[in-house]
Amino acid sequence: MEYKKAIRDPVHGFIKLTAEEVELIDGEPLIQRLRYVKQLGFVYLVYPTATHTRFDHTLGVMHIATLIGDRVLRQMGAYDEELIQHLRVAALLHDIGHMPFSHTFEPLARHVLFYAVERRCVNVDDLAEFEVAKKPHEITTRLLVDKLAPRLAKLGYDPELVKDLLFKRRKELRPLSNIISGTFDADRLDYIMRDIYFTGAAVGTSFTYTDLQRIVENLWVGEEGFYFDEKARVNLEGYLLTRYNLYRHVYLHHKTVLFTELARKAFVESLEKCRQEDGSPICDYLCSLARFIAGQPDDEIWKATDDYFVAVFTHSQQFRELLSRKPPEYVALWKREKDFLEFFKDPQGARTAVATHWALLAKLWEDVIESLNRLMGNCQLTVNDVIITHVEFEPYSREREELYITTAIGRPVPLSQISPLVEALENAWKRSPQFFIFIRRDAVRRCNGIIDELRASLESLLHRALRRHLP
Repeated sequence: MEYKKAIRDPVHGFIKLTAEEVELIDGEPLIQRLRYVKQLGFVYLVYPTATHTRFDHTLGVMHIATLIGDRVLRQMGAYDEELIQHLRVAALLHDIGHMPFSHTFEPLARHVLFYAVERRCVNVDDLAEFEVAKKPHEITTRLLVDKLAPRLAKLGYDPELVKDLLFKRRKELRPLSNIISGTFDADRLDYIMRDIYFTGAAVGTSFTYTDLQRIVENLWVGEEGFYFDEKARVNLEGYLLTRYNLYRHVYLHHKTVLFTELARKAFVESLEKCRQEDGSPICDYLCSLARFIAGQPDDEIWKATDDYFVAVFTHSQQFRELLSRKPPEYVALWKREKDFLEFFKDPQGARTAVATHWALLAKLWEDVIESLNRLMGNCQLTVNDVIITHVEFEPYSREREELYITTAIGRPVPLSQISPLVEALENAWKRSPQFFIFIRRDAVRRCNGIIDELRASLESLLHRALRRHLP
């Protein structure tokens, strides 16, 4: 490929672009908007330098996808420069459907759409797909890529091939599609390297570009997917350890989780006020946001940015207090593994129960509060005194994220079977909290001894409530 431009990147060095890519990126609002969407939402309130954007990340994913794609096609004996060019564009477009503040408000996307449909300020062909989607931004991405199809065709790309690669529509292209979204993909590799760099959260290890090159040089393509030569084992261990540190110290930091929940709480309260004809500028903005989610942004694309969102939502006092980092009125029941293990004898069972029955959780928690009020006698907790949340980021797990190593004899084997370090990481995940409970400070003061009571009985109360509601 002939490159026309090079962009200096602190993570990967120089990221090169072809003339067609420059023409696609420059002047295209659907791509340029990503400069104004933070990669990590409100993490910057905990790690002040975490202000990098989806645009930075997108370029990094394109760069890594090229490295892996080149290796994969040569391994398959089917190197095709045109396929690489389309893979690069698919990587470039993989995140264009993200809402302001990235994943922060994604769980509320369908609520925004329902509100806008009720208000008749947006038409949605298929609300049901948004209702069941775990990642609504992927639906929005598909709709926006459709809008870009004429531009892609004009630049010499095949829009259908780009969509095949991006949305895994063709089995024979699966090895390339897995480079964008798979067990060992360019998306994850870049965000791990970029988020570690911009948060400064590396603890004991840091996965570097040199590690990435070593792994790609030792990557092989098999019938079941990618596997790696033993020579890259130490680099893969570093990759998994860095990822673990990133989850534990950034994504699962108790303040990160709390600030995200407070942002969502402010959003939901504003949405409910708008349902009651509040008349706030937020109400009109929700219609604009719904049109973006539905893939119909038209001239309103710049409203789907962090800056515009903040300008509108400063009409909410709760949101203003969040932005000013006013000390939150909630305290965490646990912050680290030690605290978590004091509440649960079976931490993995507790996590699994919460994750599996997330839809029942509001009702379960009402039962837990009712039982607590009977036990305590000296206070009356309400559901507004408590925030309970489950973090959606998926940790390393044997079933979904296994990496395979080649050996001198036999078939490739799971890395966890030959690496004590990876086995230890799996055990660490089983002990780590991935759901959190926060209680209002004034409720703690009002209900003398409630923390001790929760520490002694929370596990049994939760499981008792669960048994009552399961068929």
